[in-house]
Amino acid sequence: MTDNEREIYVYKMVTDNGGAPCVSGNLLSLAICKPKIRKTAGEESLVFGFGGKGYDERLIYIARVTGKLQGDAYYRQRGFARRPDCIYRVENDRPARKVSARYHSDSDQRKKDVGFHFENAFVLLSDDFRYLGHKGTDDFKKRYPKIRRLVENLKQGHRRYHSAALRGELLALKAENWRKYRRMKVGIPTEKDRDRLCNADSPSACC
Repeated sequence: MTDNEREIYVYKMVTDNGGAPCVSGNLLSLAICKPKIRKTAGEESLVFGFGGKGYDERLIYIARVTGKLQGDAYYRQRGFARRPDCIYRVENDRPARKVSARYHSDSDQRKKDVGFHFENAFVLLSDDFRYLGHKGTDDFKKRYPKIRRLVENLKQGHRRYHSAALRGELLALKAENWRKYRRMKVGIPTEKDRDRLCNADSPSACC
């Protein structure tokens, strides 16, 4: 797949607490929250997560999707069972929140996360990412004016077919971070509050 064919998803994160995305063992996963992106993004898509206003619109992470699971696959495989975002178990073919789950403890988020019969369970996986977390900055705004305008004006809902110039800036920002950081996990999550929902409505865009 060429860069011109690659889908690029951009969204603003209302929560960066290690749940979505989850980085563990050199693997980034998006298993909870952002159901529309998880459903539609395919392998080789790029996902950019920028902070919302509460995070000063900092770049939080960039990931190239290298794998995708659907249905209850993520929740049945032993290799994923101890990941922090694997918060459900399969019980009579339906999802049940684990007692030990670290996230979504205050309300039932099964419908958005996985669906009541795992019909909404889509998990994006990446072993080619840069997660900046609390070390992310908004310095990109100085070098990439089109990304700055996109992030600052991002409203709720999806948009497609951005200009070639914007795609070029996004790809350049990815390349810049890959050159700058050899490690895939650069920083830790911005906050420790695991009770904050990441499913709250936030703007997103696909280009």
